[in-house]
Amino acid sequence: MRDRSQGREAQRLRTRARVLDAAVVEFQRTGTHSADINAIVEAAGVSRSTFYFHFPTKEHVLLELLRIDEARLAAELSRFLDGPHDLPAVLHETVRLVLELESRWGAKLFRDVVGLYFSPTRPEEEQWAQHQTFVLLAAEIERSRHRGELYDDTDCYDGAAFFLVGLYALLTSYRDIGPERESVLRRFVKSTVRSLQPQG
Repeated sequence: MRDRSQGREAQRLRTRARVLDAAVVEFQRTGTHSADINAIVEAAGVSRSTFYFHFPTKEHVLLELLRIDEARLAAELSRFLDGPHDLPAVLHETVRLVLELESRWGAKLFRDVVGLYFSPTRPEEEQWAQHQTFVLLAAEIERSRHRGELYDDTDCYDGAAFFLVGLYALLTSYRDIGPERESVLRRFVKSTVRSLQPQG
C-alpha cells in the first residue's frame, strides 16, 4: 500500500513539473497575462482541470517558479557568505545573482514574477519573510549593525526589503542591458550603503 502511495505521489510531482515547464515556456513567449492555458495543457499533455488542480491561478505558477529559483539563488548567496565579505560586497553579489535570474527567466517573465510582489491578486502566502534571500540579506545587515558599521537604530528587515524592492524596481524600469544600467545599479548599492552607515 505504501509503495502504491509513493508511486502516486511521484507521478503527481512529475505531472506538476511538466505543467510548470510548459507554463514557463508559454509565459516567456507571451507574458503571463496573455498566456494561453490551452497551449500550456497541450504542451504538457494534460487536461485543463489538471492544470488548475496544480495551479489555481497563473500567479501560482509564478510563485512556484519563484520558490524554486529563490532556493537556488539563496544557496549561491550562502556560498558567497562563507568567504570574507562586507556589506557592500553582499549587496553587489545580490545584484549579480538577481541579474543572472533575470537572464535565465527572460525579460517578460522576470517582470511578471517581480510584479507578483506588488499584485493585489497575489496568493496570500506570498510574504517577504518566506524568501531565503531576504532572510540572508537581513541577517547580514543585522551583523553589520552589531559590528557598529551601521546606525544603531537600523532595522535589518526594513533595510533588506527596501534594497530588494528598489533593485527590482530599477531592473524593471531600466530594461536595456548596458553601461547606463550598470552605472545605475552601482550607484544604487552605493547610496544604499550610505543611507545605512554613519558618515565621518
